[in-house]
Amino acid sequence: MNIAILGAPGCVGRNLIKKLLETPDYTVTASYRVQEEIASDIHDDRLVWKKVNLLDPLSAGQFLSDADVLIYLIHSLGAKHFEELDIQLANAAGTAAKKAGLKKIIYLGGIVPEDREASPHLTSRVKTGQALASHGIPVAEVRASILLETCSASYLIVYFLARRLPVMITPLWLNSLCAPIALTDAASCLAALVQKEIRGHEIFEIGSEVIRYRDLLSLCGKAIRGVRNIIIPVPFFAIHLSSLWIQLITGVPNIVGVALAEGLKTNTIPSRNRFREVTGRDPIPVQDVLKRLAQEMRKKNS
Repeated sequence: MNIAILGAPGCVGRNLIKKLLETPDYTVTASYRVQEEIASDIHDDRLVWKKVNLLDPLSAGQFLSDADVLIYLIHSLGAKHFEELDIQLANAAGTAAKKAGLKKIIYLGGIVPEDREASPHLTSRVKTGQALASHGIPVAEVRASILLETCSASYLIVYFLARRLPVMITPLWLNSLCAPIALTDAASCLAALVQKEIRGHEIFEIGSEVIRYRDLLSLCGKAIRGVRNIIIPVPFFAIHLSSLWIQLITGVPNIVGVALAEGLKTNTIPSRNRFREVTGRDPIPVQDVLKRLAQEMRKKNS
């Protein structure tokens, strides 16, 4: 089976490629836009990197010509008008996948709140899934909250805040709930869905244990220095102020910080966690993931 991955050079894509190559019967076609995006640390005869311009129908068709399944990981969060671009790219992928006769599309999106309006970032994730499914191909949409890995922008925000601010004043909305999950677990779920029969547009919400965002920060601090951070929530933090603060402390660009901070104002927890159903096991506990990642960050910075 040939699995095509759009968005392959990113954090999720690189981890997913390694996971898929553990199955001897899979070949992987991974997308790139510029030569520098090709992962130099992944070498396998069953992995082919192909340059693709998704907005060029000929290029998109050539990329998907030999594929059975498409895994869609593109997210335009750093772009100025990312919502419009996300939909445009998803429709281009759906059109090309339909013409190529693909069996299914697997897409990684985000968990959206049930009781409140979602942020533009999370709304865009939902609309991307809908656009992919509008072309008549079965779509398995995996929705996750915060992905924990040293290459994940969400984790790096948590890590650098926890590391650099043992005592911090935070927005009151960090009392919102989330369900973090190891990126390796998310990759395992995506890989497992390659063999699962999908009918229509099916949603798979996943996550580890449910905790508050402020507790995630505190647990990350404990993993780093052995002592939890002291966190004092206050009600007067605006989103723009919070994103500037995130950029100053963590180095994550302001446009990304705004989008992620808006998502923190609502609960992002699975209404029905399907991780065990898909993978046959429970996700790695959050504290264990944070300990491993803190050790890896220590090695990187030593």
